[in-house]
Amino acid sequence: MLIFVCCPCLALADSGLQLFSADYTLSVDGQVVGHGTRSLRALDDHTYQFTTTADAGMLAHADEQSTFVRLPTGALQPLHYQLNRSMLFSHRHTDLAFNWPEKILTTQTERDPQRTFRLMPDTLDKLVVEIRMRQDLAQNRTPLEYNLADADGIRTYRYVRGAHETLKTALGALDTLRIEHPEPKDSPRSTVFWVAPSLDYIPVQVTQNEHGTIFILKISALRKTNMTQPISASQVPPNSQEPSLDNLHLPDIPKPTPP
Repeated sequence: MLIFVCCPCLALADSGLQLFSADYTLSVDGQVVGHGTRSLRALDDHTYQFTTTADAGMLAHADEQSTFVRLPTGALQPLHYQLNRSMLFSHRHTDLAFNWPEKILTTQTERDPQRTFRLMPDTLDKLVVEIRMRQDLAQNRTPLEYNLADADGIRTYRYVRGAHETLKTALGALDTLRIEHPEPKDSPRSTVFWVAPSLDYIPVQVTQNEHGTIFILKISALRKTNMTQPISASQVPPNSQEPSLDNLHLPDIPKPTPP
């Protein structure tokens, strides 16, 4: 593993995954309209639950949840993924169930009946990929390419590691690494996120352009397990100059449709 300056309480330890909770502000086109969260908790010694939310009050709300296991080999294996997203009078629901013994992925949405797909090796969901990417970044693995499950089956997603950038955050000025998910040239969406090596590659900012509307999540607080007070700027370790999480996915919040 790469040796880098890292807060020990946030390390992805060999014996397990370090649990954490992070808060974010949510802005739309430069205006703060709500908040978001990301949290990882343990259900038992090998089973974890990763949850993210983005809430803009009556305008929109989205939450994702993934339950997964960490195998003795260290590999991460999703068991169940859910997405709920609402915008005014519209609602979207996605449910993914991973049957690894029979190698079957079962999907269901608010508009589609159950469908099944053949599970490919090392298939991840849109939240577990965030943790897997943190591990890969910490060990300088390339390429950042993953089999990702969604409501339409399994596709290969590739992420591009960009340059280091210093961002001013509520935790202080942080050295970050820019990560992008390339979209087709005609895609109405683009997503960029910045992860902090000194915070074990936790995302400190996520920017999504959705049909010309800019959504931005910025970190406002970070806590480790059983910590009652947020990490302050003085507790953040010095910036690392060496080059895994939405998801790093920011839950999609569709652009309002004009009346």
